[in-house]
Amino acid sequence: MIKLLNEGLAENLQIDDLVNEADINKSTFYLHYQSLDLLVSALEDEFISGLVYALGSLNSDHSRLNFFEKTIDYIKENQKLTKAVLNASTYRLNEKIEEVGKSYLIPVPMRKRNKISSNIELLESALVQAITAYLRVWVFDGCKFDRETVLGDLLSIVGSEVYKNLLYK
Repeated sequence: MIKLLNEGLAENLQIDDLVNEADINKSTFYLHYQSLDLLVSALEDEFISGLVYALGSLNSDHSRLNFFEKTIDYIKENQKLTKAVLNASTYRLNEKIEEVGKSYLIPVPMRKRNKISSNIELLESALVQAITAYLRVWVFDGCKFDRETVLGDLLSIVGSEVYKNLLYK
């Protein structure tokens, strides 16, 4: 499945394509998954749980640099899985990424505000989406930019004036 998704076949992928590639019977596939969407969801869960595990050693007052270092290392080590789930690109994955991103990027005091402003929520989402978009380009380009370049670019995104009040209050 990862190979087929990395070839960009997500939209037109059929169970027949997968079972032929894996050299298994359809019945074998159906023993494990009811649909391709559930298999994609399982791959998304594997990606997200691996990322959360990689981030697990961060303490509550971690720096954004530490967050980005661990994220970049995880993506680089799991490049094929990352590209596969990004190629499948479901709304469900975007929600999962946003949840992880917000929980590690937004300072705890900002996440514990009593009244949530829709504008703040939009900024939080925009920040995570900007970072995800950058990382998506990096992954699809074969992770060719060196680690320091990627770290600098990501720190520039979070250091942007538009996110200043969101991140530094």
